[in-house]
Amino acid sequence: MTRYLLKGGFIVPVDGSRRIIRDGCVLVDGDRIEMVGSRDEVLPYSAGAEVVDTTGCLIIPGLVDTHVHLAQALLRGVVPDNLTLIPWLRDWVWRFLGVYDREDGKASAALCILEMLKTGTTAFIEIHLHSRYGFDGIAEVVKQSGIRGVLSKTFMDMKGYATEENIMPASMIEDGQECIREFKQMHKKWNGQADGRINVWIGLRSAGAVSDSLFYEAAEIAREYDTGITNHVAEVREDLEYYRKAYGTGVAGYLEKFNMLGERRVYAHCVWLNEDDMRKFAETGTTVAHCPSSNMKLGSGIAPVSDMLRLGVNVGLGCDGGPSNDSYDMIREMKMAACLQKVRTLDPTVISAWDVLTMATRNGARAMGKLNMLGSLEKGKKADIVVVSLKRPSVTPISNPVSLLVYAASGEDVRDVMVDGKFVVRDKQVLTLDEEHVIKQANKHLERILSKVDPSIDLLKTM
Repeated sequence: MTRYLLKGGFIVPVDGSRRIIRDGCVLVDGDRIEMVGSRDEVLPYSAGAEVVDTTGCLIIPGLVDTHVHLAQALLRGVVPDNLTLIPWLRDWVWRFLGVYDREDGKASAALCILEMLKTGTTAFIEIHLHSRYGFDGIAEVVKQSGIRGVLSKTFMDMKGYATEENIMPASMIEDGQECIREFKQMHKKWNGQADGRINVWIGLRSAGAVSDSLFYEAAEIAREYDTGITNHVAEVREDLEYYRKAYGTGVAGYLEKFNMLGERRVYAHCVWLNEDDMRKFAETGTTVAHCPSSNMKLGSGIAPVSDMLRLGVNVGLGCDGGPSNDSYDMIREMKMAACLQKVRTLDPTVISAWDVLTMATRNGARAMGKLNMLGSLEKGKKADIVVVSLKRPSVTPISNPVSLLVYAASGEDVRDVMVDGKFVVRDKQVLTLDEEHVIKQANKHLERILSKVDPSIDLLKTM
């Protein structure tokens, strides 16, 4: 097992103290962090370790993306930009996803993971994998890449979205019992694999695509298998209308009805939560995955994140998907999250750079149920570490490194990435995937997808 000494620069452990260690060191032994501290504190214990010079850099915990669509990476720039959610899904996204085969799904996942690793994401939660995307192939890419990921199997048995009934194309519909069968099969095969880096969860389709009986069954299966559940919740106003019409309740009441609140229950967007919903989320340890870029692009609204944080809700950060963001860069997403709350409240003090960095690290680890091993740089935790170079003009001169990270940096500034004590990115080069091949395959598979949907589509006219 290799020992590394990351020496010099600034260390931001995100350990709850909001401390910044100037000219610090992180000592890694195998897959764990052995020591974090100043140069004088750590160097006496570092004999035999390979030295990694991080002078002029910032060392942070690996970023955790709590809401990802792996299969949508191929659709960046394909779907028109100026649509609201339901027509965006109905008329475009589902048309393309509905012609995917397993090789398309694998190519998209590889592209997405390549981008995530290069921009500092070391762990993610995939919202739901349709059987046509090829769960096995995607899991193989996760295993090969070295990233840490939750892969959620789709659960659905209806054809609608919120107030719109029967709008899902036949190519995207799955049978409820077949979803359960595949989940159990994939959980047995993949949960805990890749040295524990892969976990298999339940990924519920949005309201209108899951019957009451399947909701109840999903909650029971999650309890039986001791696994997590993720879903899109209160993303658009139509969701609220559906909850009221179908159940006579709001967001938290809808989830509570089906025993869907609690730890390792991660709900994306939650744009339209009220204070009662937030209090119930906080009381139960339920997580919100905030996706500011996606919500802005689709005109869905602004999630009241600063209120959620004030009330004690665990809020993580998510990049969402290729055609709704259109980036899987969590550093860019942090700036969006910070600035959007200041605009929403007209109060620049309502959220800080520290708050959003915590959302992207500790809160993401808590969402996964892994705060005991991820989310901060502390002795005994997994060595999931990101080194951000502060040498480009856009992040110079070096002043407050946390502010620079959130407001000035981007994923382009990531130099090194370590997962489980192994370098997966070093000097900006991904070591576990062939970048040129992944990009070549992505372009090839997009051509295949377009030819299957409609060979006459001119992407330059969809903007």
